[in-house]
Amino acid sequence: MAGFGARLAGRMRATDSRVVIGLDPHMGRIREIPRFAAMSDPDAAREFCLGILEGCHDLACAVKPQIAFFERWGAPGWEALVAVVAAARERGLPVILDAKRGDIGSTASAYATHLDPAGPIGADALTVNAYLGGDAMEPFLEACDRWGAGLFVLVKTSNPGSSDLQDLRLADGRRVCEAMADLVAAWSEGREANDPWGPVGAVVGATHPQDVAALRQRMPRSILLLPGVGAQGGDPAKLRSAFGDDGLGACVNSSRSLLYAWEAADLPPERFVEATRLAAESLRAQLA
Repeated sequence: MAGFGARLAGRMRATDSRVVIGLDPHMGRIREIPRFAAMSDPDAAREFCLGILEGCHDLACAVKPQIAFFERWGAPGWEALVAVVAAARERGLPVILDAKRGDIGSTASAYATHLDPAGPIGADALTVNAYLGGDAMEPFLEACDRWGAGLFVLVKTSNPGSSDLQDLRLADGRRVCEAMADLVAAWSEGREANDPWGPVGAVVGATHPQDVAALRQRMPRSILLLPGVGAQGGDPAKLRSAFGDDGLGACVNSSRSLLYAWEAADLPPERFVEATRLAAESLRAQLA
């Protein structure tokens, strides 16, 4: 099987899309859709996400379920997540599991099994928090090597408070986020060496366009996952520097502004798939 970087780049070419659909099922909004009103929360979230996947999968290069929105319901939530991931994989969509895991030793190894294709989830990639250091990253990197999986390491996150820590200066003059970017580049080195894009990517907020170009230079082989477009105010027009000369190397995640696009489009909630499709087409065109 091709490595994650090659698979994601191939999907970008096949769909002519750099759009990642984030699956964050907010039940207050989903309950506005009549057919979900009487369902349990896990069932309604599952059916809502399946509707989005069925109607919009051809417009996305990947899908990113946020694990917290499913695991809050315990076992029924996990069952819903497994069903959603399976449906995405059936449609050829790479799955980026947004879990932001990070720990040491055997705990990190257990988290890394989310990437095991024979496991219950079998995600293609996982978001990880690497602030515990290199030894804590080893199980995740081993998963890349063993299963052809991918990682997206938190480097410069989209929230306003990211500057509290990520912009602090170190003794050598680098910011913390720049030091993390250098680690990401080192972890990418030598992996999937025959592919221009390696398996270790980085999360860089689209809400910080001034940082995108500088961090891209530090991570030349890493695919950037750019959250923050839409509800958080990120502007697609300011993200050109994230992409390589081949037009690849970055993907833009949008969650609320896609999933609940009927609100901005002034459409009835039951037309949620149509509204999401229109919003995804618009975002794809802006990025193109």
